[in-house]
Amino acid sequence: MLEPDAEASTPARPLWRGDTVARWCARSGRRLPPRTASWLLPGPDGPHLRRDGHTTLQLRQEDLPDHPDLQRPPIDVHVARYTTPGVYEPHVWVVTVLAPGQTNTLLGWPHAWPHGNPLRHLVHEILTDIDTDRDPSVAGGLLGTLVLLPTLAEPQYTSLFWEVRLLDLYTEDADDQSDEDLQRRMRRLRPSDVELSDLVRALGHKLPWWPPGCATPGLAASWSPDGPRAPEHVPPPLAGAQAFLRRCHSAAADLDSTLRTSVLELGNSLWHQAISGWTRGGYPDHGTLPENCDAAIWQTAVEFNLEPAPATSGDFWDGLEWVMEHAPSQRLAADALRYFGDPSSAGTVVVDTAHLPQPIKAALTEHVSTNTPEGPNGSYRAQRVLDALDAHPHTAAGSVLGTWPTPVGPAWCAASPEPQLTALHVPRTMPAPGPPTGTPLEAVLLRTAEPGAYPSAPAIGFVVTDQDQVMLLPGKGHAADLAAAIEHAVWHPGEQTLVVGLTHSTNERLTAAVEALVETGPRTTPWEQLTALVGPHPNDMYCPYCRRDQPEPSDEDRPHQH
Repeated sequence: MLEPDAEASTPARPLWRGDTVARWCARSGRRLPPRTASWLLPGPDGPHLRRDGHTTLQLRQEDLPDHPDLQRPPIDVHVARYTTPGVYEPHVWVVTVLAPGQTNTLLGWPHAWPHGNPLRHLVHEILTDIDTDRDPSVAGGLLGTLVLLPTLAEPQYTSLFWEVRLLDLYTEDADDQSDEDLQRRMRRLRPSDVELSDLVRALGHKLPWWPPGCATPGLAASWSPDGPRAPEHVPPPLAGAQAFLRRCHSAAADLDSTLRTSVLELGNSLWHQAISGWTRGGYPDHGTLPENCDAAIWQTAVEFNLEPAPATSGDFWDGLEWVMEHAPSQRLAADALRYFGDPSSAGTVVVDTAHLPQPIKAALTEHVSTNTPEGPNGSYRAQRVLDALDAHPHTAAGSVLGTWPTPVGPAWCAASPEPQLTALHVPRTMPAPGPPTGTPLEAVLLRTAEPGAYPSAPAIGFVVTDQDQVMLLPGKGHAADLAAAIEHAVWHPGEQTLVVGLTHSTNERLTAAVEALVETGPRTTPWEQLTALVGPHPNDMYCPYCRRDQPEPSDEDRPHQH
């Protein structure tokens, strides 16, 4: 005899939970109407489901010309339909949200969709071909159950709980005028493992678990519950890293031995980093079931067998430097910048030379015209300054690519004839005082002319030496960023800043002075006036610029994807 288990049960009035009664009936061969017991519970009458079709739907939001901030990309979902032999028996729709979307995207996007919201839009699509003119007494108008499987777009470094969401659909849900809140009606509590086991028995196969980013339209459409699990060569999230590796190998084929190994090291470094969670024994292992997934309920939908790239001994930084300046593929250089950054450039900026004092104005105008390279240039750094200038809304036609005599960092710049705009690289190094550049004498701090609402444009700083050399501070951004660049130039003269950049300065007096100079416009300020506010180097044993004992970066020191 089953013990009463309902919350309101009393000795005088024993009560049992509905699923407890239904399971007892299923075991004993008794029947219960669908209103009393979930029709998915296994029993003598079934359900005996069969997978009779699947499709991939693209849920598109209607055009919102008056509210572009509410416009979102489409949501791709894969829908597998399961039916029973009976004419009026309910269906099951197993829905998988495909990468790059996530399950919570389907449940949380704003309104203004063709059928109210993404979830209702999905329900409308799957109920379009369902016959709703059936006996309303059958199953209380139940059309079936939507089973929403969880998916993730990107690998996560935590063990996430994989929740299945269930939503029963009725004849009223097929009505376009229905205002039923499906999201509110969807079960918010995760099904228990017992319930999921019932679902698995009803479907006739385990639920597919998709490794992060692998629930793509192609893989989802080709997946079969009983099909072979042929290992895929590369997980979809690693496609970019694999393409980068191949481009590095292609570019290295035409280089000499030393530079060849450096470029190979660049591609191998990214590949080793990318596959760390996808190889056997890796941690975290993205290709195996999470610990909280019962292997009796879930099955891995796709498997991978990745081989690590061969080890090389090239200079990573030499390879990255060569790619930024000489890569035969603009895509290779663009990906290297995205993955690792530029070791010599902190970014590109646009300045209005009309407001600059001499000799800075002369350095940025006279030398551009006299040092213009002949013919096309394949340097990605050269392309970046041209792109920065072309993106400015006030740039006139006829931009000119050139160089300016900066003592360190990329010398490429681009100039527009009208107005007098110049795009240039901000270097990561400012030379130490002394020959041949000279000693810093004056500074000009100013806000750049990049597009965007004031005061979002970053600030930069020019430095003029007693030898009339013009240099840039190794940093850009807000006042605290520029103050940090001044501190770096004083505390670590000649040192190159890290690819990840400088941390904000905590020197409030220096930051306030820099902000005042930036806001009042380009003016010449004695360098000593700024350096007097810097003060002594803090006693910080963890300063990355004071602990450079090894020329080769370790795996921890190398830049990671960003």
